[in-house]
Amino acid sequence: MSRRTRESAPRLFSVRELSLERTGLARLRDAVRPIRNPTVRELQTDQDERTMKRLREMADDLCGRFRLRYHKIEAETEGVNEHYGICYEDGVIRIRLRHARTGRLLKESSLVDTLCHELAHLRHLDHSERFKRLYWKILAEARELGYYRPGPAGTPAQQLDLFAEGVCGMGQHGR
Repeated sequence: MSRRTRESAPRLFSVRELSLERTGLARLRDAVRPIRNPTVRELQTDQDERTMKRLREMADDLCGRFRLRYHKIEAETEGVNEHYGICYEDGVIRIRLRHARTGRLLKESSLVDTLCHELAHLRHLDHSERFKRLYWKILAEARELGYYRPGPAGTPAQQLDLFAEGVCGMGQHGR
């Protein structure tokens, strides 16, 4: 059969009819398919990651200003409620992000206060007067930089006793 004969031969179906296309109904179903809402756990995880990123940025800045070095800063393991933060001799800092009973994210001012406390432990793994002076200097610098905002201007800060035994994990500081 010549080429000319094949081209002119009648066809049962057009080329367009042979291709598979999605029907309008199928396209509509895809368009209105419900988007899965994130779970509470996924929202908390996202919030925790953003919070830790912000705390690390603050820590990097403050460490540069006070010539401190940490190995890593991470969120404390879920369920650990004995302390707000802990600093290990190897430079690992863990900060509890959520309230022990409600599970809500702690106030930023509390988190920054804890961060400053643990950064001071990078140099002094105790609660000596030298440690306290460094902690207050770091906290004052954080306030000056706008990281630490404990409340409206003119109101005294009501801070937790971060120096109490067990609150900051003193038993695990190594000294």
